[in-house]
Order: sequence, then C-alpha cells, then structure tokens
Amino acid sequence: MFKHKGAHQYTWYQDTLGRRSMIDLVVVSPDLWPHVLDTRVKRGAELSTDHHLVVSWIHFRSRMPDRLSRPKRIVRVCWEHLADPSVRGVFNSHLRESFNQIPREVGDIESEWTMFSSSIVDAAIRSCGRKVSGASQWWTLEVRDAVKLKK
Repeated sequence: MFKHKGAHQYTWYQDTLGRRSMIDLVVVSPDLWPHVLDTRVKRGAELSTDHHLVVSWIHFRSRMPDRLSRPKRIVRVCWEHLADPSVRGVFNSHLRESFNQIPREVGDIESEWTMFSSSIVDAAIRSCGRKVSGASQWWTLEVRDAVKLKK
C-alpha cells in the first residue's frame, strides 16, 4: 500500500539465515482506510525479539476531544476541625438546615443519594472550611525528605 525501502517494510528477520518477512500488520477498518497516512516499520524499538515495531499514522478530519487534565492543586474539606466542639455544633446546625430543605420523596435512590451526599459536603465546607494544597497527592513528607537526601 505504501512505498518504502525494504528496511521499513519487513517486520520480522532472522540474521543467521538472512530471512525476513512482513508478518506483523496494522488492522484498520475499511471506513478508516482513507484516513491512514502512512504505515512503516521502526527499527531499533524491539526489546530482545526478532520483530520490529509497526507504526501507523492516522489523520482524523474532526477535532479530537481535549484531554481533561487533573487540577494541579488539591482542594479538600478540613474534617479535622470537627474535633472542636464549637465547630461540630455549627456543622450539626448546617446539616439540619440542609436536610430540612431536601424533599422527603425524591424518586429514585441515585438522586436521593446525590442530594444527601452533596448536603453533607456543603455543610462541612460551610462549617469546617476548605484547604487548598499546592502539591500533588504523591508529594508527601517522606518524598520531600528523600529528595533532600539525594541533593
């Protein structure tokens, strides 16, 4: 289908006998054939095998969906403030207020659970507050100390 020199066409080789073959393929459905730009063999990408890597480039006319990146900062509720009795009382009053606003019969269990859990989180945010951490989840004190030791 695509014209390339032999080194970029053969996917399998045997050095001792000088054999080579095109046995590794890229399978594409017929409706995507017009979108395939090129298919070739990449030498040097093998890992202790006699097969080469087969790569295919495909171009889509429509815009690809954007990847959703994870936020750099972690926002969490400061649940540890509930140890203070005054904050716990404020949390209970906020929780009673939000539970009184929930209708008694919603319908299905999923919508009822969604309203229930969101009211708990809202009451916790109003009474305990939020903490914004600039570091990612994997950055802990142990990791920081290990980095300092290495430097």
